[in-house]
Amino acid sequence: MKIGFDAKRALNNATGLGNHARILLNALMRDFPEHEYHLFSPKAQDEFFHQLHGNFKLHFPETKFQKAFHSLWRSFGIKSSLLNKRIDVYHGLSNEIPFGRLLPGIRKVVTIHDLIFLKHKAQYPFFDRQIYELKTRYAAKHADHIIAVSQETKRDLIEFYKVPEKKITVIYPSVDTAFQAPVIGHRSSIVTQKYNLPREYILNVGSFFPRKNQQTLIEAFDRIKDKIEEDLVLAGNSGSNRKEIEQLIADKNLQQRVRIVSNISNEDLPSVYQAASVFVFPSLFEGFGAPVLEALFSKIPVITTKDNAIEEAAGKSSLLVNPLSAEDIAEKILLVLKYENLRSKMVAEGYVHAQTMTDKIFAEKVMRVYKALE
Repeated sequence: MKIGFDAKRALNNATGLGNHARILLNALMRDFPEHEYHLFSPKAQDEFFHQLHGNFKLHFPETKFQKAFHSLWRSFGIKSSLLNKRIDVYHGLSNEIPFGRLLPGIRKVVTIHDLIFLKHKAQYPFFDRQIYELKTRYAAKHADHIIAVSQETKRDLIEFYKVPEKKITVIYPSVDTAFQAPVIGHRSSIVTQKYNLPREYILNVGSFFPRKNQQTLIEAFDRIKDKIEEDLVLAGNSGSNRKEIEQLIADKNLQQRVRIVSNISNEDLPSVYQAASVFVFPSLFEGFGAPVLEALFSKIPVITTKDNAIEEAAGKSSLLVNPLSAEDIAEKILLVLKYENLRSKMVAEGYVHAQTMTDKIFAEKVMRVYKALE
């Protein structure tokens, strides 16, 4: 079978959707090497291409017009490329597929991560929201099958787009296998020094956008800072809320206890997780919540949001909080740090839960979708 992928994010994005795509592609190539895997993208950055392992076939815009208007090529002009390469299945990895009718014989699969742009409109600029709505609604209607990354996304697809339930398969994403390997002491020490990490710390990982809710976490930490030895580490790069977060840290005079650590490499991130005392992720809403799964694989206790798709990633071992309550978050942090038996139970049960979402299981379920369309 010749399987084509919208590889724009796999070959160009450092986090989020890029990681999701690379994890799936590598697992498919490793576990199902008998198939051909074709990657279609307007361009590729070397650092991300080198994170893919195997004989992937790359395809880019060919004509001057396609190169100049690569967004149009990805949405419309790519159809001729799929025909020329005799693609059997085309998988849109991030909420979209090409517009217009593909030629008979090419089956279309789309992964839809979330409909947050419909449920929480204020989080998105108007123009971006319209584009997301147009592409996602079209993909939901015209794909032969939809992969939803959570039960919540499946419910939203049925509610907002009236998608028949039988057309949707829920397949939980996985995370990089590096999070499953214990980091040896020497390596951990190197990473600690490299990023100037404190000896003991509470960890949060995520971009700095309002929905990630780091400000409430800082408020929670401020309530208990005199009761604990741990500092707070916020690992993330960009985001519209970063300046506000930095200002809040300064206003509360927490510069010595709260650290923003940026540009952590994928190679070093597992060490940063494994050295943490507890992982706290009070995001207001997510399509899934990959950082939670990374923490569970890293064998650290997790505190995260209740009543959200994040619960599906977190499992029953994690402690759930009201993300709008700094008091609730603070109480749960104190509870985990105080009781060693609770921490041990959370870690052990959380790791068992994470084993249901390995990259091997991820790839097997996706391949099952492809084969059902043959």
